[in-house]
Amino acid sequence: MKSTQKFLGLLVMIFISACNNYEKDGDKVYYNSWNEGSGSHKYQLVDVDAAKFHVLYYDSYAKDDKFVFYNGLLIPGADAKTFEAIGNYYAHDKFHGYYGGDSIKSSHGLSFRIINAYYTTDGKDVFFMKKAMKVTSVSKFRFVFDSGEDEGDRWTTDGHNYFIHQFKVPSEDYKHMVLYKNSGGISKDSKWVYYLNRKINYNDSGRRVLDTVDLKTFEVTGFLECGDKYGCINIFRGRTKCNPK
Repeated sequence: MKSTQKFLGLLVMIFISACNNYEKDGDKVYYNSWNEGSGSHKYQLVDVDAAKFHVLYYDSYAKDDKFVFYNGLLIPGADAKTFEAIGNYYAHDKFHGYYGGDSIKSSHGLSFRIINAYYTTDGKDVFFMKKAMKVTSVSKFRFVFDSGEDEGDRWTTDGHNYFIHQFKVPSEDYKHMVLYKNSGGISKDSKWVYYLNRKINYNDSGRRVLDTVDLKTFEVTGFLECGDKYGCINIFRGRTKCNPK
């Protein structure tokens, strides 16, 4: 049984390395990729110094003395001399932090570090993937329910505001906020109900879709499902017919 598991594990490792990898051939460097739609591809990395080229510990990243790559694609503006991969999807140089092959523009690279798989900080702000959250206080930033790994419960706070993913809840009533776990991003305070970074009375385009919400009887009944004594609410369209349970 153990030998079978080891064999299967080896096959997986071979498959992964065969799908995406860098390859040196003399004074040239190539990137091999594969996807289900179009099959395997191999292309040369242009102007790379093969003698100085090396794959970093987190091997989606690679560099020579001038250029940096993520999954075979050049990262524009990256400083190869100071560039360091610090996770499977994160890196930094003397200028910025990076998420995949994208620089996080407002980040400071020298102090950039990972909080978890979705959050990073440079000590001045917190970032959700590559989005700046513009927190009020980095030192007070924390996860509300857990470590922030759970898709439905990435609620955080900076001690002054609440966030769901990168979205700041636009409430001015922090002390009376109620965050609904496993709701997909629904919350309320003493005056309003919110979905992500907007009041539930308005849709994503800013059009009013709901006149009244009874806060006392408001409840979340499921993922992106809610209602009050007047009936069910569709967070995108307003009042809706309740589905039978």
